[in-house]
Amino acid sequence: METTIQNNIRTRYIFKSILFCVVFTGLFVVFSIAKNFVPNNFERLAHGIIGTLAAFLTTVLFLKFDRKQFCDIGLTFEQKAIVKFFTGVLVGIGIMGLLATSLIYFTNVGIVTNPGSNFLNFLLMTLPLIPLAFMEELGFRAYPLEILKDKVGIWLSIIITSILFALYHIANGWTIVSSFSGPAVWGLVFGLAAIHSKGIAMPTGIHYAANLTTSAFGAANNTVSIWVIKQTNPSTKKYGGIDWVTILPALALLVFATICIELYIRQRTAANSSLSKAGLTEKQSAIVR
Repeated sequence: METTIQNNIRTRYIFKSILFCVVFTGLFVVFSIAKNFVPNNFERLAHGIIGTLAAFLTTVLFLKFDRKQFCDIGLTFEQKAIVKFFTGVLVGIGIMGLLATSLIYFTNVGIVTNPGSNFLNFLLMTLPLIPLAFMEELGFRAYPLEILKDKVGIWLSIIITSILFALYHIANGWTIVSSFSGPAVWGLVFGLAAIHSKGIAMPTGIHYAANLTTSAFGAANNTVSIWVIKQTNPSTKKYGGIDWVTILPALALLVFATICIELYIRQRTAANSSLSKAGLTEKQSAIVR
């Protein structure tokens, strides 16, 4: 009987998370009509702002229904949030740097400086990536992840929100393969960062850095990108019908995220076990300290 009740509660919270993402996506589509009145040069910025408004309104509606406040799901602005954001940026750049290095080594991809761009122009043109990252973290790693983690566990909550994140990109026109090899895998990293840092500032920083470094690579005729990718040996790009330039980074990131999540859960389990043996709850131990 108790197991049945717990399963019903878990199912209800999973449904609420799915419904939240559906409502957010629906509002986003409706609000996006406003982009028709925005100049093309500001389209990405408008996209991020409109998406943030949609995510914020959805959060307000669901919190009102739950009779909760923003602080109950870790949505409070504090000075530490800025530090967490820039920490996330460094983490994101580090991850992307390792992925780029691995790609160069294993696929014989060459990288050269793009003579048609400059760093200042690159930063200015990519500023809209900040609200774009924030609105997606607000939409998938705030309310949906927060209500799930204590009901279904860390692993399942991260997986569910990552799948929802991939489906959201499919709804936005991405292919199934690109959505699950990109956003879904990155969703594991973002989800862990949100749970570990108790908020969305750090995952927003990682998300922004991932998009920023991706934008830094482009074609030779692109005036925004900093570097140009050149395939020095075309035969290594595809082998056995598989595009390794796309698959290898996704597999490497998946392994990295899986190891990090597992280590975090084990560390947390060990800490809780130590508290239990000492006869203290987490709140009691905080008071003692």
